[in-house]
Amino acid sequence: MTDKNVVVAISGLHGVGKTSQAKKLATSFGLRHVSGGMIFRDLAKLKGLSLVSLSNAAEKSNEIDRLIDNRMVEEGRKGNVIIDSMLCAWFLRDIAHVKIFLSASERVRIARIASRDKVSYQEAYSETLARESSEMNRFKRYYNLTIEDVKSSCDLVLSTDDLEEGEVFSILKYYVQLRISKLGL
Repeated sequence: MTDKNVVVAISGLHGVGKTSQAKKLATSFGLRHVSGGMIFRDLAKLKGLSLVSLSNAAEKSNEIDRLIDNRMVEEGRKGNVIIDSMLCAWFLRDIAHVKIFLSASERVRIARIASRDKVSYQEAYSETLARESSEMNRFKRYYNLTIEDVKSSCDLVLSTDDLEEGEVFSILKYYVQLRISKLGL
């Protein structure tokens, strides 16, 4: 499939499975994978900051968000990519062939993050809600966007609450195949 110019955007809040699913789909379709969350994490590590501290720094200037968001658009324009980030479906709304929004309840998302990061539920809860509060404020201030705006830009909205990772993958793989087939890609 890499001879086609396919662009898939997967958005959603932390802990819904964006990156896990994007990686699997990229492998399955022979596409590149770019993660906004990983870019943010790498930037925090480079600056010697926690994720919450980098989020707080991003509240003082839009430079950090613009850097990451512009990178998502650049990667989308290159094509043959699956991109995951909270806002990428909105930023790539005119570029992406498939735009997906994954959701899950706060309880499920926090439990997944705690398990993934090997921290307590309370620690994951505190950090995640602090980051999301900062991000939602920045989205509104910098772009006049809410998560509902991003969701409404998507072709598919899927709750991952009651689904196993493999079940989510099966649904997304089928949907991506269907969309790119209908588009003749």
